[in-house]
Amino acid sequence: MTRQDVAISYGGVMGPRPDQDRKRWLDHRHYRTYEIALGITQAVGPSGDLRDLESLADGIADFLPPWQKETAVHRFARFIADEMFLEDTQGRYTEVYEHGSGTIRTRRYLPVDVAMRSYGFGSDEMFTIPERHGREVREANVIRWVESSQVADACYAYTLDLQLTDDYDRLLAQMADEVFHTIFPNRVLLSRLHEVLAIYVREHDPETLADKPGIAKMFTKGSRLKRVAPPRWARRAVYFRDQGHCAACAADLTGLIDPLPAAQFDHIVALSLGGLNDVSNLQLLCQRCNREKAAWLIEPRTRLRRYY
Repeated sequence: MTRQDVAISYGGVMGPRPDQDRKRWLDHRHYRTYEIALGITQAVGPSGDLRDLESLADGIADFLPPWQKETAVHRFARFIADEMFLEDTQGRYTEVYEHGSGTIRTRRYLPVDVAMRSYGFGSDEMFTIPERHGREVREANVIRWVESSQVADACYAYTLDLQLTDDYDRLLAQMADEVFHTIFPNRVLLSRLHEVLAIYVREHDPETLADKPGIAKMFTKGSRLKRVAPPRWARRAVYFRDQGHCAACAADLTGLIDPLPAAQFDHIVALSLGGLNDVSNLQLLCQRCNREKAAWLIEPRTRLRRYY
């Protein structure tokens, strides 16, 4: 099966992607985008288990530098996608029907391989999952097939090797970008995500920072991140996402002489509560709403502007 065959089977569009428009437009493939977004929602929701995020939290220092274009959302998306691809090795395989000489045979592939080829990464050769190996089990007069660990172990080993490649890293970067642009308008979800991150940020006290001078200089004496004015690209992103209106009271801010004054961009989770200088932690507020909110943690409004 060629790369083109796989792409056609799953709705992909092959061919070189134009470089000139990459900064303005995102070629969105929607490959498991909503599944990853749901994974983020569940991880940071009221019933989420923070222990599932411990390995992500171990790298909390990576979240701390201000105004990174690989935002906290990107990092969460990469984490969820990575875990998802590993879980796939336990039996969530993609079946492809191939026509031979007068026969039709089924080949099984890992979803990560299908994703790699759909996005144009990697070689044309795909890892073929070994033939089924297991036994039939009867439970309450129902017979079901149970795969042995032999097949899953082979898939797991292959995926671990794949995760060390540059192509896999590029795949996660592309998928994370798609997830970011999908959930960036959801300020409620962004708030919950940053509330979770704030728990780990608040664990940095003067004692834990004493042997980390590179990180310590980003914090105030009160062990909270220093305020850094958002750059123009971050202000533009939030301004256009919120369509030039206050995210709290919907006041029209488009008529201002300067539509992007830094004072109007509010940290959803305040720095004093452990919030990050991250574009996904910003919202546009009018001066009155910004002043009334101050450093309180309040539920963001769910208001969205109708497209028609």
